[in-house]
Amino acid sequence: MTYKNFKVETDADGIALVTWDIPGKSMNVLDETTGTELAAIVDATTKDAAIKGVVITSGKEAFSGGADLTMLEGMNRNHAEMLKTKGEEAANKYVFDEVSRLSQNLRKIETSGKPWVAAINGLAFGGAFELALACHYRVASDNPKTRLGLPEIKVGLFPGGGGTQRLPRMIQPMEAV
Repeated sequence: MTYKNFKVETDADGIALVTWDIPGKSMNVLDETTGTELAAIVDATTKDAAIKGVVITSGKEAFSGGADLTMLEGMNRNHAEMLKTKGEEAANKYVFDEVSRLSQNLRKIETSGKPWVAAINGLAFGGAFELALACHYRVASDNPKTRLGLPEIKVGLFPGGGGTQRLPRMIQPMEAV
């Protein structure tokens, strides 16, 4: 299958190399297309018996800065409109379902039965770091530009893809905070 934001190549040993490289952007971001394509890649690699493991990396200087802020603004506008037209319960369900898609997809990576490795170059923030945390192994470049984290917490947003659970399992809880 051909993807807009990813290239998938499988070598003779059955290792799928998934390269995240959004065309026309200086940095990879999590947006609706990326989420849909990543879900399809997770499903395809999980079902394919010839694939023994998956490595996900970036074709750019950085792994990813996280969520596309215009996507989040759009969700906020949709929520406000649904609040007026369909009520609070429907509007809140919409936001919950949208946010849950990333979390569910990351859980599929964890439970795929195949090892996933995040090869991190540069920075990996927010949802991109959560993607790396959902992988079974992480390898980060030895580069001063490499930064990992969940910066959304500094503006009052909790990580929505499971990072609040995965990070404290890997490092000391106070360091995770």
